[in-house]
Amino acid sequence: MATRRTQRVGESIKEVLGELIQRNVKDPRIGFVTITAVRPTPDLSKAHVYYTVLGDEREHMATQAGLESATPFLRTEVGRRVRLKSLPELEFHLDDAPEKGQHVDSIIAEIHRSEAAPGFQLPPIPPDVENQLVRAIEVIEGASSIGIACHVAPDGDALGSLLALAMALHSKGIHVTPTWDGDPVALPTTYDFLPGADLLVATNDFRPPEVAIAVDCATAERLGRLQDRMKKAKALINIDHHVSNSKFGAINVIDATASSSAELVLQLISKMGAEITPEIATDLYVGLVTDTGSFAYASVKPKTHAAAGFLIQRGVDVADVSQRLFESYRFTYLKLLGRVLDRATLEQDPTFVLSYLNKADRDEIGVTMDDTDDVIDTLRAVRDVDVTVLLKERDDGKWKGSFRSKGGTDVGTVAKQLGGGGHELAAGFELAMPLDEAIETIRNALR
Repeated sequence: MATRRTQRVGESIKEVLGELIQRNVKDPRIGFVTITAVRPTPDLSKAHVYYTVLGDEREHMATQAGLESATPFLRTEVGRRVRLKSLPELEFHLDDAPEKGQHVDSIIAEIHRSEAAPGFQLPPIPPDVENQLVRAIEVIEGASSIGIACHVAPDGDALGSLLALAMALHSKGIHVTPTWDGDPVALPTTYDFLPGADLLVATNDFRPPEVAIAVDCATAERLGRLQDRMKKAKALINIDHHVSNSKFGAINVIDATASSSAELVLQLISKMGAEITPEIATDLYVGLVTDTGSFAYASVKPKTHAAAGFLIQRGVDVADVSQRLFESYRFTYLKLLGRVLDRATLEQDPTFVLSYLNKADRDEIGVTMDDTDDVIDTLRAVRDVDVTVLLKERDDGKWKGSFRSKGGTDVGTVAKQLGGGGHELAAGFELAMPLDEAIETIRNALR
């Protein structure tokens, strides 16, 4: 039976071992280890050390071998730091209790949610996604610092997912640094009402965290300058809904049937046991509504509406969010829209709607790249035309292209041919060439 003394010694050894394994043990066989408990014998002659680690059975065996090799060093350092009269033998054991307990915890949490909040409940998710979420939560709960990053030039889904997850982790007392590759890292005008922006850090201030989480990134390259720093983390968690995701993380929470990354982040936050406040719910709802075209795209399923209902039930002011997103344009947006519509052409062989906006236009009208995001939604509203293309010249002279499809063309595949990516009905790409060459390149890719 554990005494106060053995409990105190066990906690001290646990803290020291966690730090030593993370910072001082460099054996490549050892994976991402979390010390869950240390139970010394009453006479302190031996300490049973329980741990969890990511990976399959082969990786578990490799980690066990690595820990056994490191035991003499760890034992010496424990004795030096804990200052015990007698040095206990360390015996490592793989702890599978968290995996077993997670299922029980999720059942209990669901019961509590049902009792406390009748109405909309979170829809079920595929078993493989559920398993990845369990692994992600295990890593998150054992981390002392977490860095979160979304893709460059973030949209509503990326921003909403990033900020919601940051607030949830912050509420659980975890040191979190959310950001993206931007200069500056500031919310675009369209999304400047989103809660949680006070947690954002500048790109240059982002340091490699213990655990890194990428949200809404189909590839690691979408992290921009943060890619290398994110990969230096002990574990990289990849949360995304793009069918083209390259699964670049140690843990990949990927569900191509989800309408948005916000759907997956909602599941993660709920299963972590964090409170979904009105602020968190608002950020996630923005992710849902923007990535589904106000619930108008083919990606919308019953579970999408169930998730939206769940969030509204927790405090989202739908009318306010809708007004801020879709009825708060500056007057210059009308000038911008007029310029793009005036330039629109109906291309043939193949048939698609095309328009463009160059840097000189933006300077003349007085708008930024962020102000141009919604223009393509007006362009695409043409009867009997499947594909719409909008080209926007960036400050560096490259063309940022956007595709939209009504279902007859998989523009995600087309964008991938051009070095970009995205979804079947909405995708993006970049081209570094003159405008006429860019248009011909697009035409050939669509054929």
